[in-house]
Amino acid sequence: MNLENKKLMQKLIDFASKEGAESSDVIFNTGKSLSMSAQEGELDSYKVSGSKIAGIRVIKDSKVGISYTEAFDDEALKDTAKKAVENSRFGEVNEFEKIEHAVEEDLVHMGDVEPVEQELDPQAKIDLCLKLESEVRKKDERVKGVPYNGLSESSVEGHYLNSVGTFAYDFESYVSCYTSALLKEGDKNSMFYHGTVGKHYNSLDWKSCVEQSYNHSLNWLNASPLKTGKYDVIFSIDQFESLFGAFRGMFSGKRAQEKSNPMFDRLGERIGHEELSIMDMPMYTPGFFKSPFDSEGYVRADLSLVKNGVFSNLFHNSATSKYFKTDNTFRAARGAKSALGVSGTTTVIQSGSKAEGEVKSGRYFEIHNMQGLHSGLNFMSGDFSFGASGYLIEDGKSIQAVNGVTVAGNFYKMLQNINAIGNEINSSSGKSFFCPLIRFEALSVAGN
Repeated sequence: MNLENKKLMQKLIDFASKEGAESSDVIFNTGKSLSMSAQEGELDSYKVSGSKIAGIRVIKDSKVGISYTEAFDDEALKDTAKKAVENSRFGEVNEFEKIEHAVEEDLVHMGDVEPVEQELDPQAKIDLCLKLESEVRKKDERVKGVPYNGLSESSVEGHYLNSVGTFAYDFESYVSCYTSALLKEGDKNSMFYHGTVGKHYNSLDWKSCVEQSYNHSLNWLNASPLKTGKYDVIFSIDQFESLFGAFRGMFSGKRAQEKSNPMFDRLGERIGHEELSIMDMPMYTPGFFKSPFDSEGYVRADLSLVKNGVFSNLFHNSATSKYFKTDNTFRAARGAKSALGVSGTTTVIQSGSKAEGEVKSGRYFEIHNMQGLHSGLNFMSGDFSFGASGYLIEDGKSIQAVNGVTVAGNFYKMLQNINAIGNEINSSSGKSFFCPLIRFEALSVAGN
C-alpha cells in the first residue's frame, strides 16, 4: 500500500472543502497490465500499460457533484475539486445521498501479496502464448485458424477515502489465458472459444482451454438444428452466468429507485422454485475475487437475494436504503468517473436435492454457446431470444451436436419453471459464479 496515494486523496478532499464542499469522498484506482497474443507462430501483439485515476464526489447544499483527474500535481487536484463543486450546482437536490460513514481503523484487503511478474520470465510468458495457438493447430488439419488467443496479467489497487476519515484499500492481481479453434471442412465451419483465470501462472489450466476449444468446435462441425418445439434446457455454468448477468438488475435498489426494476413489487413474494436460493457472497472461499467492503467504505456481509424461491433482498447503498427506509446491504459501487450506484459480488446459487444423474435423466438440450443474447433481450419484460449451439442429451449422453437454433423464453418465468436443481455446486471458468445444474422446463427452440 502506497501511503503517497492516500496523501493525494486527502489533498483532493481538502481542496474541495476550501471550495465549499460540505463533505466529499475520493475513489483512487491504479493498475498495471500486460497482454499478448499470437498468430501464425509469432507474437502479433504485446502491450504493457498502466493507469492511475482519481475521482471525487462532493455534497454541497444537498446536491452531488463529481469530477476526476489523471494528473496529480496540486494545480490539477485544485481544478478537479473546483469542477466537482461547480458541477454540484447543476444537480438536483438529493436528500438521501450523504457522505457520513466514519471508521477509525483503515480497512485493508490484500487479495494476493505475491506479484505475478515473479512467476515467469518474459520469454516463458511468450512461449506460453505461442503454445496456446500451436497446440490447437496441432490437433487437426481442419483447424484453419486460431483467431482469438493470448494471455494477460493484471494488478489493480483500489483506494477509498472520505472527509470523515474512512479509508479502505484493496489489492488484487491475476493472470488469464484463452484460445479458440476455427475448423473448416468443405463448406462447413465452426468455432469455439474458452478462457481461464488464476492467481498465478502455475494455476492456469491452459490445456483445458485448448481441449475445450477444439472439442466443441470439432463436434459442431457436423452439427444440425433441432426440430422446432419445446425442450428442457440445461445451460453450461458459463452460459448461465451470462444469462443471469443480463437480468441481474432485478436485484438493484438503484434501478428500483429509478422505477426501472420490474421485479421490485415482487419483493417478499415467491418468484422461483421452492429450492431456488441465491446468495451474494463477497468473501466466498472458492470465489476468485474477494470484496470485503463497498465503495462507501462499509464492510460487506453475505446477502440472501432469493430464499427458497422468495425474493428477499436488493443491492442497496446508503442512499437507496434511505430512500426505501430499509437496511443498507452495503453494495455501493462507484468508479472514479461515475456516480454512486450498486453492484453485487460473487453469486452463489445454493445446491438443491437432486443428484446430478437425476437432473440429467431423460432428454434435454444442453447449451454451451449463445449468440446475440443482448440484442434479443428485454430486461423489463424478461423476454429473451438468442442463437444457440450445444448438444441434445439423453440420460447424460450426447446424441446430437446442435447448432443453428434460436432459443426463446422469459427469464422471470424460467425461475419458476424449474424441473430440478442439482446437489453439487459448480464454478464458472472465471470463478465468479457458482451454481448447481439447473434444469429448466420447456423453453421454445426454433430449428427445423
